[in-house]
Amino acid sequence: MEVVRVLAAIAGGAVVLWALLEAIRTFVVPRGLRLRLSRPVWRGIFRSSTAIARRLEEPRAAAVMVHAGPIAVLALPLTWLLASWLGFAAIFWSLDPENPLVVSGSSLFTLGFDRPAGVGGAVVAVSEAAVGLALLAIVISYLPTLNTNFSRRESMVAMLDARAGVPPSAMTLIERHSTYAGIEHLDELWPEWERWIVEVGQSHTTHPLLTMFRSGEPAHSWVVAVGAMLDAANLRLSVMQASGGGNASAWFFYRAASGVMARLAAFFRLELREPVPFERTDFDRAIDHLEGLGVPLADDRDLSWQRLVRRWEEYEPVVAALSRLVEAPTRPSLFGDA
Repeated sequence: MEVVRVLAAIAGGAVVLWALLEAIRTFVVPRGLRLRLSRPVWRGIFRSSTAIARRLEEPRAAAVMVHAGPIAVLALPLTWLLASWLGFAAIFWSLDPENPLVVSGSSLFTLGFDRPAGVGGAVVAVSEAAVGLALLAIVISYLPTLNTNFSRRESMVAMLDARAGVPPSAMTLIERHSTYAGIEHLDELWPEWERWIVEVGQSHTTHPLLTMFRSGEPAHSWVVAVGAMLDAANLRLSVMQASGGGNASAWFFYRAASGVMARLAAFFRLELREPVPFERTDFDRAIDHLEGLGVPLADDRDLSWQRLVRRWEEYEPVVAALSRLVEAPTRPSLFGDA
C-alpha cells in the first residue's frame, strides 16, 4: 500500500507540474507551442462552436463564433486548475487525510475550511495555494495583452471598409485609390501594412488562440483582409508598372504576409488544397477595366498572366485553409466584379 501511495504522489506531482508548464508555455513563452493538455480543450470548443454555427443562419451563426475565442481562453485556466486540484488530491491521498479532494480544493482556492495534519500536509497545502494563485496571476496578467493585440489587428481590418469595400476586394482597393489619388497613394500604404502583418505574425504565433478570435462585425475577418491585401500586392507586382518604389514595397509586404500565413497554417497543421483556378477571360476583363481607369500596366499581358497565376498558387491555398479554420466570411474573387 505504501508503494501505491508513493506512486500516487509522484503521478499527482507530475500532473501539477504539467498544468503549470502548460500555463507558462501558453501565455509566457514567446513562441507558439503545441500543448498536449490545452490543445484538445480549445480545439474542442472551436469545433463545437463551428458545428453549432453551421446549423444556424446569420447573424446567429456569427454570434456563436464570436464567443468561441473568449470561451476558449477562459476554459484553459479552468482546465489547469482542475488538473492541479486532482494532482494535489493524489498527493494528499498519499498523506492519508480523511477527504483528499476537499483538502485539495480548500488549499487550491485558499479557502482554509479543511487543513491537512502534519508538517508535510501543511507544506503541500501552501504549495498548492501558491500554484493556484500563480495560475490565476498568469491568466489575469496576459488578458490585457490579448485584448491589445486583438484591437490592433482589428483596427486595420476596419480601415479597409472605406478603401476596399465589405468584404474587402483587391480590385475595389485598386480602383478607389486609382480614381481618387492615383496608384502612387496605394504604394504609400505597403510599408504600413507590412508593419501590421509582422505584428500580427508575432502576436498570433506567440498566442495562437488569437487566430480564432472573430471580429465584432460579422462581415469582417482578418484572414479575408489579409487575402485582399495579398491579392492587391499580387496585382501590383504582376500587372502594374508605375514609377517610384511601390513595386519593392509591395514585394516586401507580399513576402511578409505570405510568410506569416504559411507559419500559422503550419502550426495548426492545416490541409492545403489546390487553389480554385480562374479563367484567362476574367483576367483580360479585369486588365481592361484597370486600363480604362488609367492604371499604369505592364506591356506584356501574357507575362503578367503567368506571374499572377504563379503567385496566386503560392498564397491562395494557405489563405483558403485559414479561412476554413476560422469560418471566415466568403472571400471575393481575385478580380471582384470587374
